Amino acid sequence: MATKKRTQLETERMTDANIERVIKLLEPEPGTKAISKKDACQVLGMAYNTARLDKLLEEFKAKQARTAQRRAELRGKPASTGDIQYCITEYLRGTSIEEIANNLYRGSQFVRRILEDNAVPLRSISYDYFRPQLVPENAVQETFALGERVYSMRYDSVARIDSEQNTHGHGMVYRVWLLAEKWQQFAYTAAYDLASLEHLKALGVKL
Repeated sequence: MATKKRTQLETERMTDANIERVIKLLEPEPGTKAISKKDACQVLGMAYNTARLDKLLEEFKAKQARTAQRRAELRGKPASTGDIQYCITEYLRGTSIEEIANNLYRGSQFVRRILEDNAVPLRSISYDYFRPQLVPENAVQETFALGERVYSMRYDSVARIDSEQNTHGHGMVYRVWLLAEKWQQFAYTAAYDLASLEHLKALGVKL
């Protein structure tokens, strides 16, 4: 049990941000005293082991250097078809913009621009059922086909049209199956809260 707890503690504390912090503490600006390697191990939640610490820091620096080089190589280059497909597919699956950007060695603005240019519904920064985001202009649609995949702005989730109900002059209301892992349930929602995803198929995005 103690081993399991220690492994979990290390995982929680050996984040990139924490490792970067330790490097700065070990290699401070001139005039500032560096911390000891023993203290560095404590900050990272690991047992005192200088060989392991040195290897960890060397691997992190090498990874950072590779990332910086790859970002420099891609800087200024337009998005490829693969980039566009990856950004949209992963975002609709629930992956954050920051994580997508890191995986592509690009900036968050690069990813956001792809999403906005292709009328991909954007998730709310803080989810509010009663104040959903507006459907992107190019994704507005009054009716949907049974079985069609759409994006529910009210639930921040890709959804599948299950059945329809006409509200006699107030527009269509659909029963949808919410596909996001946090939902996995049926819900009723008006057409004006649903964004079409059909235009994304032309880009090769698999819904």
